[in-house]
Amino acid sequence: MTSTWNCTGAVLVGGASTRMGKPKTHIRLPDGRRMIEPVIRALQVTCGEVIVVGGAEPGYRHLADRRSGAGPLAGVEALLSSGIDNNYLICPADLPLVTPELLSRLAIAPAAPAVIFDVEGSDGVQSLPLRISTQAAPAVTNALDAGHNAIHFVLERLELELVSLTAGEAIQLLNVNTPEALLELEGIIGELSG
Repeated sequence: MTSTWNCTGAVLVGGASTRMGKPKTHIRLPDGRRMIEPVIRALQVTCGEVIVVGGAEPGYRHLADRRSGAGPLAGVEALLSSGIDNNYLICPADLPLVTPELLSRLAIAPAAPAVIFDVEGSDGVQSLPLRISTQAAPAVTNALDAGHNAIHFVLERLELELVSLTAGEAIQLLNVNTPEALLELEGIIGELSG
């Protein structure tokens, strides 16, 4: 896959990694890559340009959060107010199984202030990854000003486009933010390579 879509890719790397106990971006996968590397690669293939938000990564443009301690929504606010683009495809750094093919489904979906995955059989929608436009900036800032730091809080107040995923496809959205999830990831990678 070599197509790029009309949005800028963004990797969210802010956060204290308290559940993991160490910075997630430095964790090595069984193949030796750092956890952030497959996420950056998937975004590069899908979007072309990639920005790292909330932390620095050598060789990539960096954007600091505008508010400290406000979670990933602070990174979203920084992106939407940056003037870099009008549309962003945002992925957290701890989704090492995500693929360009999966992310492209968000990128090519019809225009809406926000586009997210809806996993079949799950109780709710998946807040990240998401494609979001600058149309959502006021809702993001208003939520943060009111003390709401959760992305899903904002998504509940926006016009959304939902992209359906099967449970099998959703394995690519495994969020590796605890030691237990890292063990699960290692088992999945072992099964896929075995």
